[in-house]
Amino acid sequence: MNYNKSNLPLFFLFCLINITFCSCSTDTNVDEIIPNVPVSGTIHLNFYSELNSVGNALYFDEIDASVGYNGHGFIVIRTSTSEFAVFDASCTNDRDSDEHVEIKGTYAECPVCGSKFSLLTGGWPFNDSVAKYKLKEYGNTYYASNNSLKVRN
Repeated sequence: MNYNKSNLPLFFLFCLINITFCSCSTDTNVDEIIPNVPVSGTIHLNFYSELNSVGNALYFDEIDASVGYNGHGFIVIRTSTSEFAVFDASCTNDRDSDEHVEIKGTYAECPVCGSKFSLLTGGWPFNDSVAKYKLKEYGNTYYASNNSLKVRN
């Protein structure tokens, strides 16, 4: 009996299995859906009293010189007394459409495909939506001292 068999086939099998499982992901990066565009600007909230209440959202076609992906603009929603969320107004299903998502209370709806996105829970699409990926979210910092919101990516 010869017990000096090579472990090379087992090594290759292990590598193949490892590559297969590591390359499969259910969490697609929204940056692959809605590409990064430069976003930097400040919203002076004293001019937008609607954003003084939690759950209220506003659409901005631009923030300073930033216009979002494909010129679709932004949605800003107040999520708590001291926090906001800022989303690109591009539908993740119809990103190259000329239309942007529209605010309907605490969710946004795409006028093209009908997908609905929850603005209070991170921009995730509703279960019955055609879109499968959440809205692209931008970083922001709220400054209570001068009631302003800095938006950036």
